[in-house]
Amino acid sequence: MTGGATPPAVPHNRLTFGEAEARAAADAVASGQWAGGPRVQALEVALARRARRAHAVGVASGLSALRLGLKALGVERGDEVIVPAYACVALANAALALGASPIAAEVGEDWNVDPRAVTAVRTSRTRAMIAVNTFGAPADVASLGRTGLPVIEDCAHGFGHAVADGVMGGRADLAVLSFHATKLIGAGEGGAVVTDRAEAAEVVRTWRDYGDEPPDGTRLNDKLSDVHAAIAGCQLERLEAMIAARQARAQHYQARLATVAQRTGAFRLPAGPAPRVWYRYTIELTDRDAADVVDALRRHGIGAARPVTDWRPAGGRACPTADRAYARVVSLPLYPTLRDDEQERVCDALEAVLGSARR
Repeated sequence: MTGGATPPAVPHNRLTFGEAEARAAADAVASGQWAGGPRVQALEVALARRARRAHAVGVASGLSALRLGLKALGVERGDEVIVPAYACVALANAALALGASPIAAEVGEDWNVDPRAVTAVRTSRTRAMIAVNTFGAPADVASLGRTGLPVIEDCAHGFGHAVADGVMGGRADLAVLSFHATKLIGAGEGGAVVTDRAEAAEVVRTWRDYGDEPPDGTRLNDKLSDVHAAIAGCQLERLEAMIAARQARAQHYQARLATVAQRTGAFRLPAGPAPRVWYRYTIELTDRDAADVVDALRRHGIGAARPVTDWRPAGGRACPTADRAYARVVSLPLYPTLRDDEQERVCDALEAVLGSARR
């Protein structure tokens, strides 16, 4: 590799795909129907069925799904949208794109938005909130719904999986997905909105295409291609197997790293409700900066990461739990194709980097 850093021996992400995805993409190209065709429609039907919802609308990306989902809930310029203080900047961008203000609410120990914090930041201008199933741990959508605000469930990290209060994707007013290459359902790009509200689905369906419509800065090119839909459809078919493989890898991490965590006191293993989807396996450092540990692991050939970048403007409301997450959370490699020997190498490297720590 010329002109760049050597890639880690064990990457942080690795795509999971096979002949089915390659054949589906090739068939979509050969069909000559590349946008808004039968593969998009077939994916929409499959997504709605999986989430136990009446409607699904394919769009160009997860950010498209968030923005159009907010629009379908009536968010306009001057409104406020509550988002988790620890979350991808796409949530804030979706609100900003509509002229609304993203309001960061504190998160709990599972890194999901705390329903009590929603009450603390809500104002007369608050129009909706977004809850992420962060790293695959289900957000408390039931409690959030009792606030009376419309809720969007962001299912990029966890979708179609049965949890205590229903199925991920079927628990809120709307749910959104991202099909970015490294997401739970990866297709390169793409996204979707799923809902039981026919009028909301129609808003998304109408606003995903700017063609033959009056000029409007919020009407963009948000169509899903049939090539991406074809790949996403294959990924959806193998979702249960991928979730099971992730769970097996996460359980091995839990067993392998528990004694190291207890002996060194250098990190805490991921907590959170069960059942869950193990989209990410994250540890929380107790007294070291995440960036330093990520760099040290890379020198051992391990592609760890700080999974979320802090987008919040300076001087905002204090959110100490979110602050801690941004500073201390490290994501270790976790994906269905992670091999036994690779996982052992990750654990050995983590022990080498943090093994000298003591309480």
